[in-house]
Amino acid sequence: MDLHPLKDALVNELHNRPFPLVALPAQISSLVFLHSGDRQAELDKLAELAQFYNVPGPSESDSTDCYYQSFKTFDLRWEFHNEFSTYTVIRQGNSEQQFCLNVFSLIDSGWVESLDGQLIAANHIDLRPADSAPKTADALAEQFNGQRLVGGNIYDGLATIWTSVQADPDGFIRTLVVDGGLDSSQAGRVIRNLLEIAAYRSMTLLALPIARLLMPEVRQLEQRLVETNDKLNKLVTLEDEQSLMNELIAEATQLEKLVADHNFRFSATEAYFNLTESRLDMLREQKIPAIRTLKQFHARRFIPAFNTCMSVVKRKENLSKRISRTSELLHLRLQLSLETQNQELLASMDRRSEVQLRLQQTVEGLSVVAMTYYSMSLISLLTKPIPIEDYLPISQPIALAIVTPIVFFGSILVILRIRKKLHS
Repeated sequence: MDLHPLKDALVNELHNRPFPLVALPAQISSLVFLHSGDRQAELDKLAELAQFYNVPGPSESDSTDCYYQSFKTFDLRWEFHNEFSTYTVIRQGNSEQQFCLNVFSLIDSGWVESLDGQLIAANHIDLRPADSAPKTADALAEQFNGQRLVGGNIYDGLATIWTSVQADPDGFIRTLVVDGGLDSSQAGRVIRNLLEIAAYRSMTLLALPIARLLMPEVRQLEQRLVETNDKLNKLVTLEDEQSLMNELIAEATQLEKLVADHNFRFSATEAYFNLTESRLDMLREQKIPAIRTLKQFHARRFIPAFNTCMSVVKRKENLSKRISRTSELLHLRLQLSLETQNQELLASMDRRSEVQLRLQQTVEGLSVVAMTYYSMSLISLLTKPIPIEDYLPISQPIALAIVTPIVFFGSILVILRIRKKLHS
């Protein structure tokens, strides 16, 4: 049996990056870094941490993109994605009263500060039972420094989430998950969904500043194309058409550079947006009266931000199509101009041919006269010594006069015969 070399790898991919099993109560802290693509450098950092705490380090395999390890007082989860890496620390089964404790404090601070990459998202999640959660709206607001909250019941009422989706002075966004009957597996899925929503949301919004920066340039290109189309109706000479074609080529080149420079970012944005929406759907939120759900919060600002990015993409696509259509029209106009010039050239050649024919006919007429003249001169020289009067009852001049028409018409016949041979 011939097995495909990727058979097992494709199945294992379905089980890659599993959600954790979390015993309640639990505190979770997560950092998301934009990386440079150097996986080995991050693996070396993780191996250094594992050696320091005397636990197994990450695999030496080149394809390793996950590292899950339980330490003495916490669990560490590292995942390497295409553009970012996530470091998640979980402390579970500890009835910590401090709200959203920074669990990274359990790790050597020097190691945490030396992590490579640019921090793009930071989150604290506090998952606790209802008896240790804030009981009143004021107590809940106090935990979030009076910030406006969003939240709702999730997983068909098995838990309730509260968050302000705003960073605290330490840079972390805090989220409270109040247990209402979650088991360890469901708690792990909640944590993973919330962390992925935060990471993918930030990765989606990376394109928003680029979109805002590109808007004036795209608007300028649109205006230039409108002016180009106006010039299309005012072209007179072939030089004008060629000049307009050069302008159109410059606009197309500028647009293609915009597409090439930012195509990956906008394509990735669409993928991250779809992932964020799918993770929100997995929460199965149920609305709490007078409180916006997390999905409603995203509909207020996150989705418009994504639509702004996609509008720039669509405008660039429309610009590309319009430039292509204008180029086709201008190309067609150039072809028509060239065909008109060719017709005028052919007409000019016909006129010249006609003139040449007339000149040729004139020359042929002159040639007949010249042939007759020289032939009669030769005949005159040949007959001068002969006494024609002795043989004919006419004088020599009269004889020459009689012969002249014969020679003339003979010359015409010779010319006609030559012309006929040339035509054939």
